[in-house]
Amino acid sequence: MSVSFSAAARCPSANTPSPAPLSHTQQRFLLDEGLMPGQDDNQLVLPYLLTGPLDPTALALAFDDMVRRHGILRTVYTWDGDLGPGQRVLPFDPERIPLVTVPVTDTARPVGQIAAELCADWWDMPFDLECHPPLRARLAHLDAERWLLCLSVHHIAFDGQSELILLDELGKAYEARCRGDVPALTSLPDYLAYADWQYQHMASWAEKDVPFWRELLVGERPRLFPVPDADQGRRGEHEVVLDGQQVESVCVGLQTVRAIPLSALLYGTARALGEVFGANGTNIGTISSGRFEPEYASTLGSFVNPMVVPIDEALTGEPADRLAAVNRTVLRGLRRARTPFNEVARSLKLQRSDLFEVMATLQAPLPAGTFGDTEVVFQPVRVRAPRAGYGLVVELEPSRDGRWTIAARWREDLLSETAGHDVLSALTGTLLALRTGPS
Repeated sequence: MSVSFSAAARCPSANTPSPAPLSHTQQRFLLDEGLMPGQDDNQLVLPYLLTGPLDPTALALAFDDMVRRHGILRTVYTWDGDLGPGQRVLPFDPERIPLVTVPVTDTARPVGQIAAELCADWWDMPFDLECHPPLRARLAHLDAERWLLCLSVHHIAFDGQSELILLDELGKAYEARCRGDVPALTSLPDYLAYADWQYQHMASWAEKDVPFWRELLVGERPRLFPVPDADQGRRGEHEVVLDGQQVESVCVGLQTVRAIPLSALLYGTARALGEVFGANGTNIGTISSGRFEPEYASTLGSFVNPMVVPIDEALTGEPADRLAAVNRTVLRGLRRARTPFNEVARSLKLQRSDLFEVMATLQAPLPAGTFGDTEVVFQPVRVRAPRAGYGLVVELEPSRDGRWTIAARWREDLLSETAGHDVLSALTGTLLALRTGPS
């Protein structure tokens, strides 16, 4: 945690409030950042194309409203030798997290290329979480009707649901600022309250959940990839798109065996790994949203909780029967996913690398729409991270028009491009084979 920022980003002074306890998700990310600073997997870089008659002054005021409203965006993290990890919410200071206007050359280029260029330096600027809040923002003017809003957020403070919340509230605040009003947003419980709530329930959750995971995660699995020499490696990626008609027929097949799409993704990934690497059984990591308490459904922060799904005999037996078995395991696991992953691993005396090498996650549809009741439309422009920490990550991202984008992202020092393409091809083939349901 040693990156320098401007004078406005000085470390908090000694008279700031005493640190509050972290949630277990925050502890996991803070430990990762301390041991392996600057992991690309831990940073979210989120550019958005804004089209329409944008008022940049109103947008800057609305951005400040969001930073003022959500303390998690103003939080710094400490690790005291006696007290352990903690977090401090800093007072709002518009100079600490400004929306910086940046110039663009050659605005006729594709928007994705411009966005990647505007955000490129962020990948090599790890957040100094002890001194600087986990948010950075830039605004670039492309032409009379187009702007790029680029955000960089550390995963310790943000998850996929947070993106939806932030954009919705930013739009409402922008609409109010365009009228010359102060936004009137409903008050929310902050993330500190969630961390305290989690701490109060931890013991009772673990008492029920840990025995389940101990029984489920028995036995060792052979390694699929070489042991890496570095924390992260150059990232390769490939994706395929299933059209709406294909997706609809796959979903009909899933309904026939009463399986959810996440289970199909995990089973298909395990089967693909079996076909490519000869592993008939493996553990696949995935993500639970972690938002179990409705009170915190609209709270900004990092709630996601990894869980591990063991899948045996992926290459044998009737596919519909194997999928049904995987689905039962997934549903049981989701019901036992309250206990944080790091607490489960600690109880089992295992490291993450001992439990799984491959992640497969079901994403939410990308956000898009208008900023409140204005004529400004926002659309995500995704940029590629240059490096990866996990050996292989598979993601299924539904779109609002019914398509599925299925992507494989891998470390090139652990997995060849051919193998990455083969895994994705085999996974896609398994999903499409489900279209007719069981024979």
